[in-house]
Amino acid sequence: AVVSTQSTGYWTGGVMMIAGDTIRKLAMITAADNFDHIVQDTKASDHRLVTHGVYSISRHPSYMGWFYWAVATQLLLCNPVCTCLYAYAAWKFFSERIEEEEYYLLQFFRGDYVHYKETVGVGIPGIRGYEIASDLRDQMLKKNE
Repeated sequence: AVVSTQSTGYWTGGVMMIAGDTIRKLAMITAADNFDHIVQDTKASDHRLVTHGVYSISRHPSYMGWFYWAVATQLLLCNPVCTCLYAYAAWKFFSERIEEEEYYLLQFFRGDYVHYKETVGVGIPGIRGYEIASDLRDQMLKKNE
């Protein structure tokens, strides 16, 4: 039974690692010049909202891929304690980072980002992103019309 559990963890972790890393790399390739490792607080003149490719299944596919890759490394090693710790640490980090990043994305893209946020999820369990007040949401959508 121990070998079976370890084998399952090994294969599940391996598949998740490859999937997570692939999603992260596809996110960088798809966003191209719009991708940056540092949260941008000023919109560049050529900055565009990317919503196609992997961005059509997750608003933050690079973060989602890294989250699953990090957790999967510990599943592959059959390390249940570190699996939980890695999941919590990555979740905490991305929860805060996504909220900060979405604050700026809402400033940059206004109603377009509101619509995108309402139609595409983050892809990391329990992370919803920046919560926008309904009156501000309505103002952003009206200015977009």
